[in-house]
Amino acid sequence: MVVVLIVLGAAVAAAAAVGGYAWNNLTYADRARSEVAARGFVERRHTVPSGAVISYAEGPANGAPVLLVHGQASAWESYAPVLPDLSRDHHVLAVDVVGHGSSSRTPGRYSAAEIGADLVGFIDAVIGAPVILSGHSSGGLVALWIAAHAPDRVASVLLEDPPLFSTEVERMPRQFNYVDLAAPAHAFLAEGGRGDFAAWYAEHNAWIRHFGRGADGIARFARKRRRRHPDRPLKIWFLPPSVNKAFAHMHEFDPRFADAFYRGTWQAGFDQQAAVEAVDRPTLLVHANWRVTADGILEGAMTDDDAARAGAALSHGRVVRVDTGHTFHDEDPRSFAALIRSLRDGR
Repeated sequence: MVVVLIVLGAAVAAAAAVGGYAWNNLTYADRARSEVAARGFVERRHTVPSGAVISYAEGPANGAPVLLVHGQASAWESYAPVLPDLSRDHHVLAVDVVGHGSSSRTPGRYSAAEIGADLVGFIDAVIGAPVILSGHSSGGLVALWIAAHAPDRVASVLLEDPPLFSTEVERMPRQFNYVDLAAPAHAFLAEGGRGDFAAWYAEHNAWIRHFGRGADGIARFARKRRRRHPDRPLKIWFLPPSVNKAFAHMHEFDPRFADAFYRGTWQAGFDQQAAVEAVDRPTLLVHANWRVTADGILEGAMTDDDAARAGAALSHGRVVRVDTGHTFHDEDPRSFAALIRSLRDGR
């Protein structure tokens, strides 16, 4: 009898652990969004002069304005871990970049220059003052374009692990973003662009191969889930938030945005070296962990050489090396907020 009770107790404990694990995987985003709403953030929409509608979340006006620009295949909600803290003493606005979230789809206008121009119009109409500007990944390239071409709209700038130089046309095919998202998006569109891109991405991305024999099971689960819930984010209960976040916003993502990186049109008219040299505002360039695979693919945004090259060209800035993955603001929100405050305070 004692043995039976022990076995039953172990089974109950194991079931509870699995249930808690699944609950966390499925609800992390909803819980984060609820906390952001409780801190006074409200979702709004604004039409910029180009006709594009920009969706954004705005917090209470508690201090200096901060504009957050997310990376590719993400949305403003990716900043949820840092918004409650940052909004205590800032007026924080986080946008959905066109082609993402609830903002307009603007095929043919997916370039750093055109998106940057739209956000300049957003700053003028919605904020009306120079901002502390922070962009992550491709959003960092947009932030760089704005700081270089519209410096009067920028008080200071935080470039969070942008793919500086590695997204130039000749290097792009050896960048992780190319094999993980740009090439799958191009293939999806080449086959007619019909069907569900979120499910397609779950099957054709670069990271799924790390699951070995389990990759087919993940792809099948994703297809089934998307068929049942086409209007909801893809959530896979047996994968942790760190993986689920890779496709949390893919159901609202325009694959033509990624295709612009494949085709090289994203960089049209954008000289990254000249832009870095032109920035005359206080600048922090965050450089996260990276590696080059045995296949020669850069997993990360920049090599040490890329970061050093950019740092040498910054006249009013420095490189900040962080021991995190690509999404520094998500993995270490406290340090991210501290860097924003250091820019605000001129430190």
